[in-house]
Amino acid sequence: MSKKERETKQKAIEETLKAIIDDWYENVSQFYVTQEGLAFSPDLKTEEELKRFHDENGHRIKFNKQDLDFTYGLRSGWNGDNFFIEVSVNNKVENFSYKEFRNRLLAHYEKFGEQKVSTPYDLKNHTHMEIFKIKPNLDQAFVVEKREDKADIMRLSFQVEPRFLEKLVAHPMASKQLIESYCVSPFRTVYATVYRRSAH
Repeated sequence: MSKKERETKQKAIEETLKAIIDDWYENVSQFYVTQEGLAFSPDLKTEEELKRFHDENGHRIKFNKQDLDFTYGLRSGWNGDNFFIEVSVNNKVENFSYKEFRNRLLAHYEKFGEQKVSTPYDLKNHTHMEIFKIKPNLDQAFVVEKREDKADIMRLSFQVEPRFLEKLVAHPMASKQLIESYCVSPFRTVYATVYRRSAH
């Protein structure tokens, strides 16, 4: 694959990841103070509670309301000849159980990884784990980046099987649904569960 082809494919997936964050932001923005809301109410003396970012570091959505203080991120890239999608979240809860988080993720992907995808149509005969490989295994693909005086960052990377990347790029709407349902939603659901248990 040429450099131009690699860049074209990554750009397409990046647009999909951007759309996931934008839709998430729009779906929950009514419950938070946002930049747009402050623009309509300039006299409102409060900070933004919901932000989104799209830059060289990927695509992120930041929650900062009362007890909620965390940021989810999505990014993609090439590691040699392997294309990956990474989902991440920062964590500021001191007694957060990384072990419970990892174990719950493992249980989820062991259960649902063997199921066949429902969309895109071109991929219906394949399982989730055929398309999105967690390599070399969940224990090693799941990484906790410990940062002194900053929030820790938990990352989980999915390696996209090369023969399926073209089909993901060719069906952006269906691929968005697939990436969101398999890679993103379980990660954030498990984090929310462990976050609530750890924060109280």
